[in-house]
Amino acid sequence: MSDAAPIDEWLLAGRYRVDAPIGSGGMGEVWRGYDQQLDRRIAIKLMHRPTPMPLPSGSPEAAALIEAAVLDRERFLREIRTTARLDHSGIPTVYDFGVEEASGRIYLVMQLLYGQTLAEAIPNSLQQPVSWSAAIGAQIAATLVDVHRVDVVHRDIKPSNVMLTTSGVIKLLDFGVAVLQGAAALPRLTQIGKTVGSPPYMSREQALGNLVGPPTDVYALGCVLYEMLTGRVPFEASPTRSYQDHHVNTPARSVRLLRGDVPDELDELILAMLAKQPGERPEAEAVYEALLPFVGAGVTGVPGERDPRRPFLRPLAPTPRSVRPRGPAPAKVDAVPLDVDEALAVLARMRELLDEGHLQQAVDLLEDAYARAGHQPELALEIGLDLALALYDGDEFTRAADLLDRLLPELVLRDGDDDAYVQYLRYAAGTSHAQIDSADDAVRYLTDYLAHADANDPLYRDAMYSRGIMLHASGHAAAGLADLDGVLPLLAAEYGPDSIHVRTLERRIEKLRSQP
Repeated sequence: MSDAAPIDEWLLAGRYRVDAPIGSGGMGEVWRGYDQQLDRRIAIKLMHRPTPMPLPSGSPEAAALIEAAVLDRERFLREIRTTARLDHSGIPTVYDFGVEEASGRIYLVMQLLYGQTLAEAIPNSLQQPVSWSAAIGAQIAATLVDVHRVDVVHRDIKPSNVMLTTSGVIKLLDFGVAVLQGAAALPRLTQIGKTVGSPPYMSREQALGNLVGPPTDVYALGCVLYEMLTGRVPFEASPTRSYQDHHVNTPARSVRLLRGDVPDELDELILAMLAKQPGERPEAEAVYEALLPFVGAGVTGVPGERDPRRPFLRPLAPTPRSVRPRGPAPAKVDAVPLDVDEALAVLARMRELLDEGHLQQAVDLLEDAYARAGHQPELALEIGLDLALALYDGDEFTRAADLLDRLLPELVLRDGDDDAYVQYLRYAAGTSHAQIDSADDAVRYLTDYLAHADANDPLYRDAMYSRGIMLHASGHAAAGLADLDGVLPLLAAEYGPDSIHVRTLERRIEKLRSQP
């Protein structure tokens, strides 16, 4: 769905806007979207449409498949509710769910995550220390402890279902194929030819179609740990032997045979997790405790962005801030350059979104357009300034100030100091810097604005007040108080000399004067 084409908008429950596809999981497809009421980004998962097998209508097999589809639907709803009760940092937050009227498909609304999947990170995992893999494994194990305590079995733990977020927190994804232990954990006979799980990470009991439980997830985690440390899964399929055959019959090789710096204790743990018999595998809590000593081994300095060791070494630390480029926003590598017609459509859509109060959607729309307009400086300037004002209106003052610092000089060169738009942007830049306590920049912008603005403009009064506060805060008390004194008659003219506005400012000035 395109932001520039509102006619084609896809809304669920009149509230959740479905935007662009993110990926596809075991039982559903995942889309990026927005909660129109709260104006926040969300992820939306839609259950796949059932694909009926080619069986004669009215046959016992067809009836059984229809019954299975109904039961799957009921189970999916039950499992969503169960997952929603889980309160753990390693599980995406569930916001809502319902049924799409047009198709009857179940949808799940949940937290939108930022980062990369473990599948994307594994190609470089051999360059990472053992502690990196141990930290990821420990976080997954900790999540599984809570999951298993409420009798939920994930059944499909694999790198593509693990998200490494910007803060280093690991999120376990795709509970759509999870089961409640004892609730269809044993596959039904009507599930003809259907095995849940991914072959490279499938436990012996899954491969045989037997009862699954918490040890099934521990086995899959053992496969993932093996792959992170060695760059390959424990077993490789061949024309003569399948993954399932290996999982059932072939003992796993020592990790140390492929990577010599893996400690003996960690090697033994992984081999225990890959035991053929479920009862011989350690529980998730024991896995967590066993991995914990390896998490901080050899770590020097402060863990950076997407470092899974960060939550252990710097608990509750602020999320690392991504470094934003100081020059013009670069175009995305795979982005189609923005043309003028599309830019006009984007700006029209932006105005609609702002009129509807969907500020976050407008910001995202403009960010994408700005990144794609880098090849056309004039277009990039116009869209970048609109983006800066949208950020300003959304109280994202740091980002607004950064953009205005970069783009305002270009606009002044083009349109001159006296242009009304230039003046308003100076006011916005000064106010943004004031909000983030950047006093010198705030005073500079507000002084430029006041030198050209009409004293009868309400913004003039607000700018003088903000400059006065910033001047006083930065050690220029006399100049700051002079500005504030100058605001008093402007307030009195608008609200009356005895108004609460005037009295409040008088008390503020008196308090500032009394400071040493």
